[in-house]
Amino acid sequence: MVISLIFSSMSILLDYPWYFVFFCILLGAGYAVLLYAVRQRREERDFSRKLGILLAVLRTLAVAAIAFLLLSPLVKRVANRKEKPLVIIAEDNSQSLRYCPDSAYYATEFADALDRLASELAGDFEVQRYCYGEGLVSHEQRADYSHLYTDISQAVDEIDEKCFHRNVGAVILTGDGIYNRGSNPTSLASGLSYPVYTVAMGDTTVYRDAAVAHIRCNRIAYLGNSFPIEATVTADRMKGEHATLTLTCEGRKIESREVSFADNHCSVTENFVVNADREGMCHYQLSLSPLEGEKSSLNNRQSVMVEVVDGHQKVALIAAAPHPDIAALKAALDQNRNFSVETFIGRDFNKKPQDYDLLILHQLPAKSPVPAIDVNAIAASGTPMLFVLGGLTDLPRLNALHAGLEVFARIERTNEVTALPNANFTYFVLPDETAKRIATFPPLLSPFGDYKMGGNGQTLLFSRVGNVNSGLPLVAVGQNDGRRYAFITGEGLWRWRLSDWQQYGSHDDFDQLVGKIASFTALRLDKERLHVETKRLFGQNEPVVVDAQLYNENYEMVNKPDVELVVEGNSFAFNRKGDAYTVNLGTMAPGSYRYTARTSFDGQQLTASGGFVVEEINVEAANTVADHSLLNTMASLSGGEMVAARDVESLADKIRSRDDLHTVIFSETTYGDMLNMPLVFVFIVLLLAIEWIVRKYNGKI
Repeated sequence: MVISLIFSSMSILLDYPWYFVFFCILLGAGYAVLLYAVRQRREERDFSRKLGILLAVLRTLAVAAIAFLLLSPLVKRVANRKEKPLVIIAEDNSQSLRYCPDSAYYATEFADALDRLASELAGDFEVQRYCYGEGLVSHEQRADYSHLYTDISQAVDEIDEKCFHRNVGAVILTGDGIYNRGSNPTSLASGLSYPVYTVAMGDTTVYRDAAVAHIRCNRIAYLGNSFPIEATVTADRMKGEHATLTLTCEGRKIESREVSFADNHCSVTENFVVNADREGMCHYQLSLSPLEGEKSSLNNRQSVMVEVVDGHQKVALIAAAPHPDIAALKAALDQNRNFSVETFIGRDFNKKPQDYDLLILHQLPAKSPVPAIDVNAIAASGTPMLFVLGGLTDLPRLNALHAGLEVFARIERTNEVTALPNANFTYFVLPDETAKRIATFPPLLSPFGDYKMGGNGQTLLFSRVGNVNSGLPLVAVGQNDGRRYAFITGEGLWRWRLSDWQQYGSHDDFDQLVGKIASFTALRLDKERLHVETKRLFGQNEPVVVDAQLYNENYEMVNKPDVELVVEGNSFAFNRKGDAYTVNLGTMAPGSYRYTARTSFDGQQLTASGGFVVEEINVEAANTVADHSLLNTMASLSGGEMVAARDVESLADKIRSRDDLHTVIFSETTYGDMLNMPLVFVFIVLLLAIEWIVRKYNGKI
């Protein structure tokens, strides 16, 4: 039972029956009777009758209060809080407003007008101010129009999230309506529970202007290969004009083309094919020759960084005996220009395994009387290996290698098995259509037995006997002791390549399967003692973060010694983060940078080097024509209104005149232990003090 004694907005809760309060009073009264009434009957009367009754009442109240506190009563408080309507002012802080004719006005008079608007609204509303562009940030100082991107939809999303369950009256959104990141913000406006008042900034006039609007290309290319770079050039009021589009790399001219503009508003796409002729980060720039009367030439060029890597890998295909699988595997790998394949039969292999990026062992180690080859020495080289199992494979010798898959056979027999794709495979992506086609290929001959995979191995294709999934791996990959491995547990791969041609008119599915397995397996794991990781490409607005790991002789991560990072002659100290290291270099000027990390550990000087590129971003200059129709649509869909930048102060009256903005009263209930209330302690001490003072005054203490 709960006792609720209401004291205006406060009540006392007690988890005991109501009559326990009377027990507390009786306890206090009994104690007072024993102390005063009984004592005065046995001895001479100390006090007058009235004074004795007063002292007894004081003692009764004090003891009863202490006893009541032992029942652990709770105090329930209900407080009412008034919340004014919230008005949010979000200012566009992107660079596009620097390029309009009124940029000086926005930095001075318009900023003053916004300050006056905020002050005027603050009397009736709670006002919060933000700036947006690349993201939504608090308005700690005036907008400087420095953000390199504009994402209006993200700003609206963040405002909606920050003000969840708040009494939002209105949002004032300033800007030119240009966005170059995120989705169209008008799709969000109709779902908002508050009106958005937009302030139209920027210039909607279409001037004579040509720009390199977009560049598209792969950010990674392989040395010796060709790759495309696609550029989109836009032009306004340039009908009949011609311009020269030039592609350069590190200042070296690659190709120039003449671009013609057929209409007053047109878009032209040009494709360049570039040869990746040197390794490393390559800076490609597309520039458009300036034309007479252009508004700005800042958007006449764009840059892109492409990392050229040496993906050429040497493969040794070693077979126990001549077999048509050898030709099928070599033909599949020859389709990939990044592989160079050599074939060997058995003991004819007299090369160093370390000279190859991948060793494919077909039915090796082999049973007698096949000529022996020292597979143990090959395995000890540390070179990644792909095993193809078959009837000649010596399974006990294979198991002794501990390469990642062990096969325990009670009888020497092979099964005919077909492929069943594993939907949970994650190491690389095999297209669904390719996987479905491989499932239709004829059976392979797979050794009969129990298969045991290593702990981090994954099965790409299961073995299917008839229509039953055996759960055993037919194609599996993984890594063991710092290197990768792969297994194809059946011979007869030549049938798969032939069937691919017969059923689907090409070898693409088989070649893709073999190529992906080989590419994954041939990738060597980095075993350097000091390892540095960072992105190869940063935007000029991104902080450059570099991470590092240091390993002892057992390849266990440690971070006891200090590690130094030197970037273009400037030294930085790594900070410890968990068992690793990290350093934040902040934002850096566009350009190419080389770094070296170094430390002293176990008496050795360890170093690691690399590089990164900070890319210039000039997206805001590509389009400077304000889109006021977008701002008007956002305002209309949300129940607000669009005003011109010079009328921004009129928004105070428009918002104040709305009849749906009200102060909301929230009731907040809190619970506390009565024992922790200072007034209760003061009350008890006061009762005892008065009793003591009376007794002292009457000379009875």
